[in-house]
Amino acid sequence: MHHDKHRRGLLAWGGLMALTGMGSARAEPDQPAPPQSLAPDTPLGQTLDGKPLRLADFDGRPVIVFFWASWCPYCRNELPVLERLQSKTGERLPIIAINIEEKAVFKRVQRALAESTRITHTYDPNEAAAKAFAKPASLPYTLLLRGDGSVAARQSGWDENSVNFIVKHVNAVLAEAKAAEG
Repeated sequence: MHHDKHRRGLLAWGGLMALTGMGSARAEPDQPAPPQSLAPDTPLGQTLDGKPLRLADFDGRPVIVFFWASWCPYCRNELPVLERLQSKTGERLPIIAINIEEKAVFKRVQRALAESTRITHTYDPNEAAAKAFAKPASLPYTLLLRGDGSVAARQSGWDENSVNFIVKHVNAVLAEAKAAEG
């Protein structure tokens, strides 16, 4: 029962923070240049049961990759937005939330979110995904990838314009994917 109260409180708090448009945490300018395109074997972390995910696992579909941590308030702002997006786009746009914390923390977070999340959650035990994506020092870090692995958009941090940024780029990438299909 205590865990249910905690989970409901965490989710309610996250939803509230998403609506309030909390401030921004921007990446530092001296970070390595992020990739322009990623190979199909690019790692996307591991699931709780140890299964590694790779970009190729998503059959050439556009993908959102979201690096986050439970201690990051800006990440908690973005998570409910991505949940709503995942519920609207379904299989057309998989969202992979890569937790950068240690496995024990990821395990607790995964248990808390298990019943309410549609997003695929992984963790990055060897920082292979962080290195492949040139993750900056600040969080959250979100990338929108086209089906061919090219980077359509990236965002580091969170501010009141973040939702509009995400929606604008997601709509463009989904329109590109639909045009390519038919």
